[in-house]
Amino acid sequence: MTAEKPDKLEKALRKLEESRGLLEPADRYKALVNAVKQAQDLIEMGDRKARFALVIMSVLNAVAVLLVARGGTSLMPTTGLWSLALVAQIAVYVVVTLYFVAQAVSALRPRGVHPPPAHEMPSQVEPGRSMRVLFHADVMARGREDYRALWERLRMDNLTTELADQLYTLSMVNQRKYAALDRLYFGVNLMTALLGLMLGTLGLYHLMT
Repeated sequence: MTAEKPDKLEKALRKLEESRGLLEPADRYKALVNAVKQAQDLIEMGDRKARFALVIMSVLNAVAVLLVARGGTSLMPTTGLWSLALVAQIAVYVVVTLYFVAQAVSALRPRGVHPPPAHEMPSQVEPGRSMRVLFHADVMARGREDYRALWERLRMDNLTTELADQLYTLSMVNQRKYAALDRLYFGVNLMTALLGLMLGTLGLYHLMT
């Protein structure tokens, strides 16, 4: 009878946990790993979008350079209001280009690549504490033997806590990256409009002179 009571109590506790919908540690780990992979995929997608925007900007800049450098006096006005208008438009275009290239750099730049100081790394394994053993910079902050020894003492909740922290950090990176991408693609539209304005100004100049 005494052996059956713990079994019944354990079954009752398991049913109670299932009714509350709590995840098993292994299920929690799998869910967090999948979420982290999705966040990493979003980062890679954002990088591809930033590189594509840079390709568009390079095409626009190539047209602008050909217009200014190869047009010569036969195409570009050199005196009067038409010349001042085009010079102002070109200056605005250059400033806009430099600003939005900086946005592309902000969207593409790596984050968190330097190992933190060793004294900042946790060494005593505690339940539910992130031991920072997964991110490459944290791995390199410890010696090889210390890192191996730490893995021998790790708990499942240490890993799930760290994965939750990583997911939060990756989500913050994605939020900043896609905000920079919004500004970058706004810049592409603005550069296109400015280049169109320059071409329109040149067209009007040749029609009216």
